[in-house]
Amino acid sequence: MFHNDIMYSVMQERARDKRAEAKNARDINVFRRARKFWAEEAAQLPEQRGPRRGARARGAAPAAGR
Repeated sequence: MFHNDIMYSVMQERARDKRAEAKNARDINVFRRARKFWAEEAAQLPEQRGPRRGARARGAAPAAGR
């Protein structure tokens, strides 16, 4: 191999590594912002008052097969 071929290969590999590193950094920032957003959303929601039993009418028979 010639020197230019070797250097080209090294630079391609380094560029690939840098692109992967930059993508990981962007993903981390997106996850961090999403986590913060949903924490703020959850803080604004009213508290739940226990498990819900189902939305059937009073006196209605339960669904078949349950």
